[in-house]
Amino acid sequence: MATIGAGYLTLADRLKRTENGKMAAEIIEMMSETNEVLQDAVAIQCNDGSNHITTIRTGLPSAVFRNLYGFVPTSKSATEQVKDVTGMLETFSIVDADLVDKSENPKLFRLSESSAFVEAMNQKLQETIFYGSIKENAAAFDGLAVRYGKKSNDPKKIGSNIIDAGGKGSDNTSVWFVTWGDLHTALLYPQGSLAGVQHKDDGIVTETSSTGGKRKVYQDHFKMDVGLSVRDWRSTCRIANISIENLAGSDPADLEELLNQAYYKIRRFSKTGNTFIYCNSTVLMYFEAQLKAKTNVNFTIKEYLNENILHYKNIPIRECEQITCTEELVS
Repeated sequence: MATIGAGYLTLADRLKRTENGKMAAEIIEMMSETNEVLQDAVAIQCNDGSNHITTIRTGLPSAVFRNLYGFVPTSKSATEQVKDVTGMLETFSIVDADLVDKSENPKLFRLSESSAFVEAMNQKLQETIFYGSIKENAAAFDGLAVRYGKKSNDPKKIGSNIIDAGGKGSDNTSVWFVTWGDLHTALLYPQGSLAGVQHKDDGIVTETSSTGGKRKVYQDHFKMDVGLSVRDWRSTCRIANISIENLAGSDPADLEELLNQAYYKIRRFSKTGNTFIYCNSTVLMYFEAQLKAKTNVNFTIKEYLNENILHYKNIPIRECEQITCTEELVS
């Protein structure tokens, strides 16, 4: 696992370097303040228009010992292609023109009014990164839970990077080890587009009600073309079926042991990326409660992005409230 923040452009970084508009740069900062995944995620450009094609090696060629004058049989590696898609996430902010015109700073006033719409995009994007499903919404993209959705004992299949925490009911959640990087997991943006939120000021437009009434409003259009690619599934791991009821009981699941299992699943394959641990605040609360009962050198409080947060073996543990406590059982 590489040093955090070294050598990779996050989505926020890419927007700052490619977007000239001050307003759009401020918008991505709004999202970053409440979306820790966005602060961490690497964004790469698609290699096939609005799609991204990844070739994954699924088998190695054979190697044999040869006797003098013997022959070596020919062989080749096995590969398969995966196509990831991008979706268009959009919203419009509409503010009564009189309110804007009477404000001391109309541009900042509109930005303030738009923050709720941007926050909606923030939450939808974060939710889709984990739970997006093309099957349920053809306009979106498959998130991590769809990809890491079925357990397997075959080390050559993605399901082998799912650790079962033993929950059986309907109050389950997950903890994720995600390694961001060009060769690992990354957000996508289409060729010829910009990474991050694209803002268009539509100016004053006429809005018509269902009864035919009209009014003048300022309209802002926010759009984000985004997808997700998991190039090497071995560097990301899901700890699934964590029962919240169990964590609150007298004999809770050992969260440290589960983290340890996940760590050794990804350790060899994540060295060229930046790894983060994601969980919701409920799980993080139980992490800290369990740590109080024992002395442990694997957990430390360290600074990351100007905030002191819990780390496990130098990996930041990040809060993500879009990871729910009502996940279906992963079997």
